[in-house]
Amino acid sequence: MGHIVLAAPGIGRFHLHDRLARALHQRGHRVEILCGEPAERTFWRHQELTPLSLPTAPAATDLPWDELAPTCRRGRRRQLGELAGGVRAWLAGAAPDLVVLHQDRGDVAQVLQFVARAAGCRVLWTGDGLLPHTLQLDERGLDGEASCARRSAGAFRVVRGEPELLHACLAHALAGSTPFGLPRTAVRVPRLGPRLADAWTTWPQQGLVRALASFGAWRQARPSPQPPIVPWAMPEAPFLAVLLQPAHDQRLTIDGGPAPAAAALVQQTARAAACLGKDVAVCVVAADNGPARRFAGQPMVPAAAAAVAAATALATVTVNHPLASVALLAGTPVVHTGAALYGVRGVARRSAADQIAEGLGEALAHDHPTLRQRFLSWVFRHGHVWCSATEPDWNGLTGLVAAIEARLAVPAGTEPGLRYRSGPAWPLAGETRRP
Repeated sequence: MGHIVLAAPGIGRFHLHDRLARALHQRGHRVEILCGEPAERTFWRHQELTPLSLPTAPAATDLPWDELAPTCRRGRRRQLGELAGGVRAWLAGAAPDLVVLHQDRGDVAQVLQFVARAAGCRVLWTGDGLLPHTLQLDERGLDGEASCARRSAGAFRVVRGEPELLHACLAHALAGSTPFGLPRTAVRVPRLGPRLADAWTTWPQQGLVRALASFGAWRQARPSPQPPIVPWAMPEAPFLAVLLQPAHDQRLTIDGGPAPAAAALVQQTARAAACLGKDVAVCVVAADNGPARRFAGQPMVPAAAAAVAAATALATVTVNHPLASVALLAGTPVVHTGAALYGVRGVARRSAADQIAEGLGEALAHDHPTLRQRFLSWVFRHGHVWCSATEPDWNGLTGLVAAIEARLAVPAGTEPGLRYRSGPAWPLAGETRRP
């Protein structure tokens, strides 16, 4: 069967990787864990899945740092070069069928991807999807780096629109439905000595803050408590929605380019609202779930209101917030300033940060509902797996395993087929059940 490497598996996604490894083992595949950070290696060494022990090899000196990690420190580059050398030596003998990278697009993941592809290994990226409790899949990258985002509108002419699926997707997002997740494996706490050693190693390479974080990194494997529901209300007048994002969101830091300051984005949207008419308001969706307040002179609602705001606004403005996809599902124009998975011309409108009003005018004047339906149908049927990264259920996990197996050079018929249903969980399923 297949030889699969789960590379740089974040501790915060322990439940997903643990369940995925178990499911792949049950299918007869060989699964190995490849860690790039000392704290990750220590954590996984204390769990049931033991990380790879890489051979000693000279540090790689041919890495394109300006492309992979242009801002990392010299000491960090030395560490990454040693990691790349060890991985390259191991790949030469092991030759895995697939290297799976998940979510984090930091310097470690970029180095591992570069080395794997240079060695002729196939790479698959998985990460948080556009809708809650979904995963996007792509062999090139995630979000703005995904191959899907680089396609032209003409590439989707052959796609059949699936309105029932899209209606179910919209209902799923607005209802805030959650899957019935599989039971979690108990987290084994790493010993104190190795954690201190990891912090000591991390300090000179990544700084004191990262060193202190690495000491307690194992806590990320615990389930996060659900934030309290904060009351909020949409404006009564027609409004434009501005979706803000956390400062650490990699969609913002990697795909946003020279992203505008949040206040500037809101001010430009207010100017666009004034161009539409004096009765058009602006509603700012915060990057967190704090109490409602005002921002740059405009009313603000918590992040939990993002789906409702995007679906009910006249138009949605953002850098590249994933829930702008809810606006597209509702037929609402989207103007974005950064690279995004939905950034296909004709589906959403990309605009410079100081030209929001002009971009919004063009988006309202030129609507392409058929293209939008075809694009979204492809994305949520084929470009996404309906598997939660935090609460994976059996159907979603089956879809993820099937997507991995589809990329393995395994002769057809060696394993029974997997039954996976694409779309939101019942009762919001986007397909008709036949007797």
